[in-house]
Amino acid sequence: MTQSQVVEKISTIISEELEQTKKVNPFFTQFPETAKAEDFKWCMHLYHLSKHFGELLKLRWERFPNVDHDVFSTHYEEEKDHAEMLRKWMLDLGLEDPEQSYPNYETENFISLQYRAVSSMSENLSLLLVNSTAEGYAHSMYLHAFDILKRAGFTNLEYWEVHCEADEEHSDVYHLIKNMNDKELKEAEHLVRYTCYSLNTMLASWFN
Repeated sequence: MTQSQVVEKISTIISEELEQTKKVNPFFTQFPETAKAEDFKWCMHLYHLSKHFGELLKLRWERFPNVDHDVFSTHYEEEKDHAEMLRKWMLDLGLEDPEQSYPNYETENFISLQYRAVSSMSENLSLLLVNSTAEGYAHSMYLHAFDILKRAGFTNLEYWEVHCEADEEHSDVYHLIKNMNDKELKEAEHLVRYTCYSLNTMLASWFN
């Protein structure tokens, strides 16, 4: 397959899965529209995901130090402080320190998948799973959250606003995918669908 055909096939899978998630997932259908602190206890799961995300991006950068782009280095540099930004937002809201909690199993499972993507998969698969898929979902997630939080009257929304811009940039990596043969493409299709499934399951678990 040509490079453009590979990109089209993978991007179509992600966009179709994401659109379905936006229609039925509780994160998108039941997101709290109030400014009550108790409605945001689920953010403890997001905090742990964010904390590990910075660490796994650092691991990927260290594993691929000589790639011909700066995505791995800049992605880590831009993400490394985000968990602490969310923690401060939660504490200012009056929520329990997320450092005193643990993420649920659905979140643990997704975190583990992302570690696998950066520690044992190819550069192409890492880009597709971490950036194209996970960050693509995150961009839609943060846009949805930011819009509702603004309407609810929140004013301190730097953490949420930053992600509305950064995650769109972080997910735009299709131009870096190269030399994928049919075997790797089939594996990519399988793993991208699995990542979408894991994301959908995790997001739903935060509101169950």
